[in-house]
Amino acid sequence: MNNGVCAIIVTFNRKHKLVECLRRVEALTVRPQHVLVVDNASTDGTGDVVREQFPHFDLLTLDHNVGGAGGFSAGMRRAYAAGFEYVWLFDDDAFADPACLERLLAEAPHADVVVPMQIDQAGRRYGVYHWDNGTVELDKDRARVFDVDVFAFVGPLMPRHVIQAIGLPREDFFICADDLEYSLRIKNAGFRTVCVADAVFHHDYGGNTVTVKRWRLTSIRRTSPAWKNYYNTRNDILIARTLAPQQTLPYVTHLLRKHVRSSLGEAVFDVDFAQKWKYTTLGVVDGVLNRSGKRLDPASLRAKRP
Repeated sequence: MNNGVCAIIVTFNRKHKLVECLRRVEALTVRPQHVLVVDNASTDGTGDVVREQFPHFDLLTLDHNVGGAGGFSAGMRRAYAAGFEYVWLFDDDAFADPACLERLLAEAPHADVVVPMQIDQAGRRYGVYHWDNGTVELDKDRARVFDVDVFAFVGPLMPRHVIQAIGLPREDFFICADDLEYSLRIKNAGFRTVCVADAVFHHDYGGNTVTVKRWRLTSIRRTSPAWKNYYNTRNDILIARTLAPQQTLPYVTHLLRKHVRSSLGEAVFDVDFAQKWKYTTLGVVDGVLNRSGKRLDPASLRAKRP
């Protein structure tokens, strides 16, 4: 369909999820005009799977893993150069409902950016937020279409004029909070973002959830590698460095509450809490010193495990 939409799907070593993701794209009531799969130098045969099972989709294979931030940036750069009117962004673990793109496109003339609602494995709605005095608050609105400030790179439909105005996502973030930084850039440039609540993505959010009991306490924990604490913490601080003065103190206060709460939970419930604290500390240091880029290589860290 000639609707000017280029879907950009970033993937890394998850070919089975990618196949399901692409099948969902094929099942859409309105399909994107073009589909670009950005392969972050996968080593599990992802490229072969795309070429064999989805030869009608475009494949961009990167020389090395540049993370979600670099992958989306590379895909958007190609789509923009090709002249597409919209980019539609998501990872390989995000599965669109059949009418998702159709409903986003129906609202696109009335806003600058339109984003879907995310639903996790437990059926919880999440992924869109308001920005209030420097802090990010979960949106409670249940209207069909409502304004938001912050969103994830799970299905946002962004027009060409927004990309032209604010540029591409920050590749130097590697992963984590690149979508937060980009959506704040959109907000601060004066563009309007709305969420279309009945345009739905089911997000197989990273890691498994486990119920952990310690003493008389119980918590549902999402397993996540310790090194991600580094990028989450560092990039949160890098974002704080870019905020207007009136936003900085409230945002830093929000970060302190967030990370103290997270660290306490890790200390009580996570067996690898010492590693997580180590990477959080490294993230604080590099964020304060304004160090960005891929400073921790996940592949190298996995290779060093005993």
